[in-house]
Amino acid sequence: MARRHAVRLGIPALIVAGLAFVALWRVGPPAIEPEAAGTSGAAVPRAVAAPLTTLAEVVAANAVGRQASLESVEVREVTSPRTFWVGKAGGEQAFVVLDPDVKRADGAAIAAGQRVTLIGLVRPAPDKATAIRQWTIDEATAESLAAHGTYLHATEIQP
Repeated sequence: MARRHAVRLGIPALIVAGLAFVALWRVGPPAIEPEAAGTSGAAVPRAVAAPLTTLAEVVAANAVGRQASLESVEVREVTSPRTFWVGKAGGEQAFVVLDPDVKRADGAAIAAGQRVTLIGLVRPAPDKATAIRQWTIDEATAESLAAHGTYLHATEIQP
C-alpha cells in the first residue's frame, strides 16, 4: 500500500521535473548585461567602464560619473586645505577636491610641484556660490572651476 502511494505521487513529480528541465534547457542561460550607469538606466559597454587615466579624459564633459585613476600628476596650485589644481603648465588642468575621509599615504600635506596619484570620481562642477561655501575657495577659483565644468572628487591620494 505504501508503495502504491509513492508511485501515485512520484510519477507526476517526475513529469513536472522533466518538463521544467526541458523548459530551462530551451531558454538557455541568461545573457550577461553590462551594469546600468547613472539614473538614465542605459547600459554602459565594458570598454567605457574602465577608469579614466589621462587629464584630457577627466576634464571632458562626458566624463561625469566615471571613475578616474591619475598617476603621477603634478599639483599646480593649492587653493584650500581640501582643493587643488593638477596638470601641466599651459596644458590640461583638472580641479581636485579631497573627500573628507580621503585615504592618504603617510598623511602627507599637499604642496605645489608635488607629484601625486589620485583615485576618485568625476563630478559636475557646482555653481560658484556653492563651491565657495563648501570648499572655502576664492571667487576666481570658483569661476575657473565653473568654466571647466567638472572636477575630480578624490577618495584616495598617494605620493
